[in-house]
Amino acid sequence: MIGVAELVPAVVERAPLAGSWHHGELHWQAVGHAGAELLPHVPGCDPEVLFLFALFHDAQRENEHHDPGHGRRGSALARELHGRAFDVGAERLELLCQACDGHTDVERSDDPTIGACWDADRLNLWRVAIAPVPRFLSTAAARNPELVSVAATWHGARYGWDALARRYGIG
Repeated sequence: MIGVAELVPAVVERAPLAGSWHHGELHWQAVGHAGAELLPHVPGCDPEVLFLFALFHDAQRENEHHDPGHGRRGSALARELHGRAFDVGAERLELLCQACDGHTDVERSDDPTIGACWDADRLNLWRVAIAPVPRFLSTAAARNPELVSVAATWHGARYGWDALARRYGIG
């Protein structure tokens, strides 16, 4: 169960760069939007884990540049808040943490959920003037040239966590 009204503020208040244009909440929401776009086209993808990835993956970044370990710190925050602000069970929490841990260090994943998580983040590389490279995208849906192109428009929009949660079938 995910209580968006409790979870989002708990993450934002613990995020050193929550207000950052490049790695803060606007980015997290754009990743959430990208994930919602991918979700219907990635069979076997866990929507709650994908939603949670959008929220946690960069929540513990300490700077805008080289920040090794920020994914693992995001996982640690997810573990801290699990059972308090949200609960997805131990197995799905581990999947979320695996996605957060590897999102900057591993090229692709065959797991549909982890692949969709990483693709949702990489489709948002446009925000730092980097076009997503298809060979680093895990899912066929993310490699669709039309989707890659339109993804350039997603960063900076305020999607709203409640609206995103509804798109994922949460809440």
